[in-house]
Amino acid sequence: MLSGAKLRSILAVLALRAESEVRRDELIEELDLLRTAGDAINAVHAHVARLRRWLQRHGGNADLLETVNSGYRLNLDRDAVDAHRFVRLVEHALNLAPGTPSVVATILEDALSLWQGEALIDSLEGPLVTTAADELHRWRAAARETLIDAWLSLDRHQKVVLNARKFIAEDPLNESMRARHIIALRRMGRHAEAAEAYNNAETVLRRELGIRPGIELRATSDPATRFTPIPGGRQREHIMIGAPS
Repeated sequence: MLSGAKLRSILAVLALRAESEVRRDELIEELDLLRTAGDAINAVHAHVARLRRWLQRHGGNADLLETVNSGYRLNLDRDAVDAHRFVRLVEHALNLAPGTPSVVATILEDALSLWQGEALIDSLEGPLVTTAADELHRWRAAARETLIDAWLSLDRHQKVVLNARKFIAEDPLNESMRARHIIALRRMGRHAEAAEAYNNAETVLRRELGIRPGIELRATSDPATRFTPIPGGRQREHIMIGAPS
């Protein structure tokens, strides 16, 4: 593993911007070198040189990390970066949803399997990494919701219940996920558990936000409620991971 949070941050930014230039001043800001280093430009040069040596020791070509114009470029296919592969798979699935739910589910299961812990957790919390991590979490939320929708369409209710519990534990204020969890429980005839899940959601929302459940979640208090995919799929904002500001 690459040691040093600064080097991991540089590599993360370069990988997020794979095949494109990352300006030297962006890296200086990302690493807060104007405040922490006597000579910010020499400091970033030194960090990049160390990273280049590490890449070469670990099988990288001499031109893998290239100096270009006023910055640097990682000459790496974007599909070799898990973040880009993940977003590409999720975009594909969202474009297919709500049709072909079995295909959508398979694609999203593959996409979510790329997550190994939290996004960019080993990097410094610079502006580029922080923004990219937030965007990746939004893509993950969309992937999870769409996967749950696909499973509901396929009547895979046990999978919905097991996974929704995990997703809710990580994002307890997500009313849509709670609603789908309750719907799956009701479809399985587990009405007492569904009522308990609704009461728990109501308690959490009142305690944390001081609000009542929204219309979608309130509707699940009716045992007759059934889930219907939204015709034409959901409109998602296009997120450019690591895009220059």
